[in-house]
Amino acid sequence: MTLLIRSLVAVEMKRSTERKGLYSSLALAVGVGAVSGSDPAIPVKAAEAVHSKIPPHHTLTSLSITHVQFAQDDILSKLFAYVTLSPLAIVCGYAAVILTSRDIKPAIMFAGQLANEVVNQILKRLVRQARPTDYLGDGYGMPSSHSQFMAYFATYTAILMYRRGLAPGAMMPHVVSGLVTVWALLVVYSRVHLYYHTWQQVVAGTICGIVFATSYYLCVDKILRPRGLFTWLLEHPLAKIFYVRDTDSIPDMAKFDWEMWQQYSNSKGTHPKIN
Repeated sequence: MTLLIRSLVAVEMKRSTERKGLYSSLALAVGVGAVSGSDPAIPVKAAEAVHSKIPPHHTLTSLSITHVQFAQDDILSKLFAYVTLSPLAIVCGYAAVILTSRDIKPAIMFAGQLANEVVNQILKRLVRQARPTDYLGDGYGMPSSHSQFMAYFATYTAILMYRRGLAPGAMMPHVVSGLVTVWALLVVYSRVHLYYHTWQQVVAGTICGIVFATSYYLCVDKILRPRGLFTWLLEHPLAKIFYVRDTDSIPDMAKFDWEMWQQYSNSKGTHPKIN
């Protein structure tokens, strides 16, 4: 009889231990550490508490700046979904060039890019033309902001490439201008292919970007620079602390940097002399 009672007690203790282990596993799964002798309802209550903090599905939204919808069975649409995110890559490029070069010239171009976006938002609110669909894109569609962004970028880049004329046999201005133009056209077409804009909206955005880039460059080159605005900025103590420079007067920046590197290497003896 005594052996039977001991056996029953041992079985019950084993079951109790297994239940406590199960409760501990459940508690850890929901981020709550279970302790010996805790209430079995704690893991359930903890799970309910976590679930209650999650907003209902109908109240959630996506970050539209990176959210691109496309037909999943269309490979071309998927490629254009990546292409249409080009403005984000360009903004990152602006930041990288400005921070590494400490040059005011790309900063001026980037300031114009931001002003171009402000103009686009103003035009959209004035025209108030809807997009082709109600569920693709936010806000108004005329003119297309992506098209205006890329048109400004391509136009301003081409102006910088050609403004000093072409040296005999120079190919770089043609190559760079051609690449950014093709890039811009791909982004413009992607907005129509993905049904975010109509052809009229992307054409209007492209024209606005070209006009604004040209006008902005003329304003900088013919008005602001001759009046010494950028010289004043470069003389500011903060500009000197961060070694900000203006390479606008240097016709070939790549050649200039290479010659400076060559000069420094030869003077320090860290590189064989180059003739």
